[in-house]
Amino acid sequence: MHRLLERQIKRFLGNKTELPPDWELFLAAVDEAYASADADRGMIERSLELMSRELNERNSELRDELAVRHEAETQLELLLSLLGDTLESTADGILVLDDEARIVRFNRRFIEMMNVPKEVVAFWNHATLMAHLQSQIRDHGAFTEKLEYLCHHPESECHDTFDCNDGRVIECYSLPHAQGEENVRRVLSFRDITARKLAEEALQREKEEQKALIRKLEEAHNQLLQSEKMASIGQLAAGVAHEINNPIGYVNSNLSTLGQYVEKLFRVTDAYERVASSLGELSALEEIRVLKKAAEWDYLRQDIVDLLKESTEGIVRVKRIVQDLKDFSHVDETEWQWVDLHKGIDSTLNVVNNEIKYSAEVVKEYGDIPQVECLASQLNQVFMNMLVNASHAIGEGGQGRIVIRTGTKDEMVWVEFSDTGKGIAPENLTRIFDPFFTTKPVGKGTGLGLSLSYGIIGKHHGKIEVESEVGKGTMFRIWIPVHQTVS
Repeated sequence: MHRLLERQIKRFLGNKTELPPDWELFLAAVDEAYASADADRGMIERSLELMSRELNERNSELRDELAVRHEAETQLELLLSLLGDTLESTADGILVLDDEARIVRFNRRFIEMMNVPKEVVAFWNHATLMAHLQSQIRDHGAFTEKLEYLCHHPESECHDTFDCNDGRVIECYSLPHAQGEENVRRVLSFRDITARKLAEEALQREKEEQKALIRKLEEAHNQLLQSEKMASIGQLAAGVAHEINNPIGYVNSNLSTLGQYVEKLFRVTDAYERVASSLGELSALEEIRVLKKAAEWDYLRQDIVDLLKESTEGIVRVKRIVQDLKDFSHVDETEWQWVDLHKGIDSTLNVVNNEIKYSAEVVKEYGDIPQVECLASQLNQVFMNMLVNASHAIGEGGQGRIVIRTGTKDEMVWVEFSDTGKGIAPENLTRIFDPFFTTKPVGKGTGLGLSLSYGIIGKHHGKIEVESEVGKGTMFRIWIPVHQTVS
């Protein structure tokens, strides 16, 4: 390097062969400097080469890392797309909340279900969307409290229903949320179950109607059985009346004729005694006196009259009992008729007299009532149930009292049966008209009497009232319209 520098200096100095003193030293220093610079340059070139290699290696690793990241981002985009498609394709409305119960995501089905306007969806924020949701829910306070509770209790499960103001029923359910993404605390699913609820309610109503129909069928069946029983009683009464009336008729006729004959015989014997005493035949008179004394003539004469009278009364009573049986069953009457209820009560009393006479005294306090349009045989059946129940409440051998009262008010006739029996417990008062409910011992009652009575009075568009006190007795008051209206 210094040789080149030396030529350049000589050219500058006019090609002098000799240079000034100390130039050699100067040129040597310059040459040394150039040598040092060459060495440094070589070192720099080697360093740059090493750096270039390292950069190439780093670039290769970075390219690999970028490729991996790009692949991951592609997979994430696919996953998010799948999740989005799933979210939008589900039949349920989806609502996503953060840890402060603020709305962060929802799907299209939720928007449709909750009738969210387009402008709210386009520029939505939590406050406006929540205000709209609250306007849709009938109990919006409970709805908001539930959302806040679920976000603060991530371990809780939700399965509730909310009523909308338009009558729809929305089901909301949510499972505990696994902790992961910080801005998602709860995912809630909403489903419109209005149709299902209506179907369930319709099914429940149908079940209730079926139960009511079954009860009516049972009551109708029991009523039919009771009606058949009453018809059998009526037929029996008619048969008994037919079979008994003829012999009773000629026995009654014979007793009447016998009474007339006895009366004539007594007149003959009286005349004979008068004639015999006037003839003065003492022996004949004495014989007559002996015979009369031996026969207890005076007692026999009076007893014959009494026997004939009692026999006639017995025949009349048998005829009345048969007639009461016919009146009680009304076997020939199946249509609505105008009836004297007092006559029906009296007939019923005669029929059940043997059931009552050993337990209670019957007192009749009849009022002035008009005839009633009714099915007489069925009302008599009700009267019989009331009387028999009153007798059973008093008990056999008791010294009870049954009072029958009647009256009228506002085109209604009432019949009241009061007894001094043991009464009905308060908890049983609401059940006494239920079919098969009875407090009587097994074999003493079927639990159908009051139930059938209730149905019969209902059929007559009437009602039954009951008052009772344990240990003091019970009162049943039956109300029946005077005129029946066509239903």
